[in-house]
Amino acid sequence: MADNAEHSLQSGEKSKRRKKTVWLCLVVSAIVVVLVVAVAVVSLWVIPASKRAEQAAQEAADIKAAPAKITKVDTACDTKEAFSETAINKEIMVTEDGGKSLTLLSGKDSDKKAVECVLKNFGMPDDLRSRILNAKMDDGLKTERWKGMDVTWIYNDNSGLQLTVEAVGSEPAANSAQ
Repeated sequence: MADNAEHSLQSGEKSKRRKKTVWLCLVVSAIVVVLVVAVAVVSLWVIPASKRAEQAAQEAADIKAAPAKITKVDTACDTKEAFSETAINKEIMVTEDGGKSLTLLSGKDSDKKAVECVLKNFGMPDDLRSRILNAKMDDGLKTERWKGMDVTWIYNDNSGLQLTVEAVGSEPAANSAQ
């Protein structure tokens, strides 16, 4: 009988140890699940939020720097040609709004040196440069926002390329004269 009682005690202790082990496994599993969910939340929410904040800060810096960049490009690329609607073999640059916008008229028969200079000095990406340089009359008016600036261009078979770069947030040149 003593053996039975001792066996029963050992059996009870083993059962308690198993229960403790099971509970310990459940607690560890719950902790692991909580950690996995926390990592998922951080990677899906916090990291993109910080990336958005970085992008917003960069965009604000680009917008602030745009007028100075326009003035710098005007100085580097100005053709010193007087404005003429009919000069299809010349390139004419006009800076307006205190350096907030630059318009380049590149006649259809011009050498396109000023266009190349402007695109290069603004540091425009190759795909945007290509779209501007390969514009056709059927494309119509195109606008792209890039580095704090709105870049607008249109090509006409009779007169050539018209390219306008305007600091974001400035009023269009046509409205500022009113």
